[in-house]
Amino acid sequence: MTTELWEYRPGSHHAADLSLVGYEVEATDGPLGRVEQDAGDHLVVDAGPWVRGTRLLLPVGLVARIDHLELVVHLDCPRARVRSAPPPASVELTEHGRSVLADHYAR
Repeated sequence: MTTELWEYRPGSHHAADLSLVGYEVEATDGPLGRVEQDAGDHLVVDAGPWVRGTRLLLPVGLVARIDHLELVVHLDCPRARVRSAPPPASVELTEHGRSVLADHYAR
């Protein structure tokens, strides 16, 4: 398994000393939610109305860019791809869990 999905892309404007908690998250086709936890290699997002009552686990490799002035994390995928991902409760961040998410987002 490659590690790219669990690392920020060059040019994403990630600043290691800034937490993304509270930033809005935008998919390519609209708003997705708000960052609830910034764990370094993944974000936990409260999806609010877009994915009813769900928290999402997003590998940071999905981040296309971060706008620190507007406090927005822009993803490079549509909401449907994120919505269809395995829920965080079913994916422990073990090697197997990371592989499951990597397979999902590689499709």
